[in-house]
Amino acid sequence: MNNNKNTHPQRDIEKNGEPVNRLLTTAVLCVVILFFGLRLWCSGKMELLPQEAYYWTYAQHPALSYYDHPPLAAWTIQLGTALFGDIEIGVRIATIILSMGGSILMFLIGRIWFGRHTALWAFLLFNLLPIYVGTGWLAFPDGPLIFFWLLTLYFLSKAILTRYTAYWVLAGASFGFALLSKYTALLLAPSLLIFLLAAPSHRYWIFRAQPWIALLTGLLVFSPVIIWNAKYDWVSFLFQTTRTAGQTPQMIKYVSEFWLFQLGILTPAIFILLAAATWHAIKRGWFNRQDQWNFAVSFFLPLFLVFFLASFKTKVHVNWTAPAYLSMLPASVAFFREGIFNQSNLLYARCWRVAGALSLSLCVVIIVLALSSLTWGVPRKLSATQAGGWRQLATLVKEAKTELASQTGQEPFILGIDKFYLASELGFYTQRPKETVNWFAVGYPGLGYHYWTDLKALDGRPAIAVLPDLRLLSSQKLQTYFNQIGDPRYLKILNIGKRERNVYLVDCYGYRAPKSGAMNHLKNTKMENP
Repeated sequence: MNNNKNTHPQRDIEKNGEPVNRLLTTAVLCVVILFFGLRLWCSGKMELLPQEAYYWTYAQHPALSYYDHPPLAAWTIQLGTALFGDIEIGVRIATIILSMGGSILMFLIGRIWFGRHTALWAFLLFNLLPIYVGTGWLAFPDGPLIFFWLLTLYFLSKAILTRYTAYWVLAGASFGFALLSKYTALLLAPSLLIFLLAAPSHRYWIFRAQPWIALLTGLLVFSPVIIWNAKYDWVSFLFQTTRTAGQTPQMIKYVSEFWLFQLGILTPAIFILLAAATWHAIKRGWFNRQDQWNFAVSFFLPLFLVFFLASFKTKVHVNWTAPAYLSMLPASVAFFREGIFNQSNLLYARCWRVAGALSLSLCVVIIVLALSSLTWGVPRKLSATQAGGWRQLATLVKEAKTELASQTGQEPFILGIDKFYLASELGFYTQRPKETVNWFAVGYPGLGYHYWTDLKALDGRPAIAVLPDLRLLSSQKLQTYFNQIGDPRYLKILNIGKRERNVYLVDCYGYRAPKSGAMNHLKNTKMENP
């Protein structure tokens, strides 16, 4: 298809008369529903990961935004827990539902640009790739980001091809919600500009009011974050843009990890397919001016290249590049289908089919292993070190609190001596988030706890300090902030997969809150990356 001839991608496919395979459609739907149900069931069985508990703690302190992330993760968790209560499935349910919505959007986007069959396979691939299974299961900011990124792509596609102003406004609103999820959504704006510049038949949009109205709409939706940051000296924006300051460069390690992560989240065969499809999209989209390929590569490369370049200086987390691949999934499937239907080289086509079947099978195996290892710790070697055991620890901490309260006649608070893992998990599993604080209370950087914890309200009270390592006692922090501390008590907590976690409890008496009640975060931002 060549849009220079004013053709429409979906109409061309329909005109070509490719029949719909009802059996294939049914099989794909059955597989997707099966894995949706499996994720839903496991979500109620698996204890929260520390990051999920931290975002749940966000939701217990409603605000326009937060120190290290925009607020949409907290808002979606608030919605889920309002319906299901403060339990694991309540925390995760909104993310899972958004993932299913994202699946539908992937199908719709694929159908607009590449036709129904390609869209169906892209729909399946979205539900089988490890990275999108993870972001569509765990209650991280990436779940809302993926959904609203796709919603923005869908409305932009409709706006560009139908020329209706309403779609531009909806695209702008979706863009704003994507920004409310994670700041990386900002890359959608230059991606659109690249697409329009590379498409002669659509370049006129740059000089029309609609895209600029969409941009203003997005900023209006995003305004709660701007208001919050203005109140706190733009601290969240500064944190995200200066978080690598002072880090020791480890270029070879970081770049190697970046590419290994991409292989892992996509599987090797699909990574190779996507790389080949990207080059194909560049040639046909930017040189041959074919709109569907231009759209795919224009919304892929900017975000991907930003994090690739960032890997020369800092560690790029495994989930950061996830939105970049969304526009390329239908394009990769279209490129794959060209390969398997190659009539001039039947052996080549057969190799494509075998590689595709093996790749999808590998994805299924990875999903099953991930769900099993995170939920039951099987196989043990793949189980996460921070998964499970938190409910047991919370029970022991509550018993220690009761004993200390009977000794002192005061209600103790819980002090988790690490960045956020202990405080967040204990806040959730004791259901006392406002009586739980991280190591901010003893002079370390505080992340979000800096903004929602009133240390003066804790002044004079006893505390149960929970330490992951006894060496933290040698820092003299507890002695500095308490009148008296007791001897540490050793606990062995059993995680999933029969892994053991060593924890120490210390009774602390007479908390001495710092007079200023605050700390300078910006001097310690490199320590505050959860």
